Amino acid sequence: MAELFRRYPIAILLSIVTHVAIAAMSFVVLDRKSAEEQVGDDNEIILAELVTDTELQAEMQELLEEIEVTEPEPDPEVERQQQLLEQQRIEEFKKQEQELENQRLLQEAEQQRLEEEQKRIAEEQQREQELAEQQRQLEEQERLQELKVQEEQKKLEEQKREQEEQKRIAEEVEKQKLAEEAEKKRLAEEAERLKLQEEAEQKRLAEEAEQQRLEEEKRLAEEEERLRLEEEKRVAQEEEQKRLEEEKRLAEEQERRRLEEERRLAEEERIRLEEEKRLAEEEERRRLAEEQRLVEQRLEEQRLAEEAERERLEEEKRLAEEAEQQRLQEEQKLEQERLAEEARLEEERRAEQQRQAALEEQKRQQEAAAAGEQKAKRERLLRRKAQLTQEYKQSIRKAVTRKFRPPSDLRPGTNCIVVARLVYPNEIVDVQVQECSGGGPQMERAVEKAVWAAQPFPSPPHKAVFERRLVFEFKPGG
Repeated sequence: MAELFRRYPIAILLSIVTHVAIAAMSFVVLDRKSAEEQVGDDNEIILAELVTDTELQAEMQELLEEIEVTEPEPDPEVERQQQLLEQQRIEEFKKQEQELENQRLLQEAEQQRLEEEQKRIAEEQQREQELAEQQRQLEEQERLQELKVQEEQKKLEEQKREQEEQKRIAEEVEKQKLAEEAEKKRLAEEAERLKLQEEAEQKRLAEEAEQQRLEEEKRLAEEEERLRLEEEKRVAQEEEQKRLEEEKRLAEEQERRRLEEERRLAEEERIRLEEEKRLAEEEERRRLAEEQRLVEQRLEEQRLAEEAERERLEEEKRLAEEAEQQRLQEEQKLEQERLAEEARLEEERRAEQQRQAALEEQKRQQEAAAAGEQKAKRERLLRRKAQLTQEYKQSIRKAVTRKFRPPSDLRPGTNCIVVARLVYPNEIVDVQVQECSGGGPQMERAVEKAVWAAQPFPSPPHKAVFERRLVFEFKPGG
């Protein structure tokens, strides 16, 4: 290893820096995408892991310690072979960079294919939902006819069906969790891309099941509201007192169900947030896809809500025209209660959006602070290196100045550029005086002798400051 470093130092150091930089950039990009992807729902703040310059310098320091401090006398043939080998290494680096670029393009194409596949599945599910909605409407018409003669029995059956539906959904969620665990165990040895794709599909299915359940509950609530209005109309015609008692009982029952539903949804929300937090720690890159899906979902929910609201208003208008004048005041009261409930739900939605925005801002500020701290640290290291380099060259100038014997034709303002080839830490192997402004050949020979006489040079304060080809400016008397 030491022999390779001694023969091809530039090529090996360039290889180390390139591989470490690629690894650092990969870690930062993956951690950043995953954290951003999950902010949409769980609002978990994920900080990116950065490979600092200190860690990179420590790694280079360990490799440099293996290099021997002696070097054979330069041989033109050996140096030519070293240059050829270094050029071959550079070409290999370019090939590796091209391969990385090809892999990135393949990943982008695969990502585009997955997005198209998800879009196709979403369209198929939408068509299935439309067919199911048409079938449900036909069944709804038949069931409403039966409700006229079997109203009480229908209520009992409806309650039983709700309990069975909730039980079925709970069983499906449990089965799905077990299936997800088995699938994760089976796919543990497959590629990371397949693992991410499968987890995304599982989450999408779970969210679709949750969406269907919420739509079913909403439909049941609307159906119950319509049945209650019809029941109140019939009871009002038979007996006003019985209607008032029935309304009170239905209101209490509805309030109880609403409270139970809110508790259940809160528990499900807690479980969902815990699961999403775990997934957020595995992969940040899913955040962007999740945010896009949530936007589409919110737009779809808004569209369905507007359509349901339009249908409900048309139905209420028809009932208002057919009802008696005595029912107008009661219907107005019901409408006010509905609007109050919608206002409450809208207020909760706005509060949730504000909370999401606050968490997004907090995450952005933390990331900006971390990036600023890293940048400041890197700048401090660069300034420190520049300072050490300047001090190192200044110590060399002083050593050369002490050994310098000015020629008889020395003129004021003479300035020379000196190039010295060194072997770590301070041995001189070659000296060239490239230019002496204001001086002639005697001046150049005097400067060259002073440099050789100053051997060994002062040791560099750190290996990072050492340069095999050291260029410095020498001003006699300066």
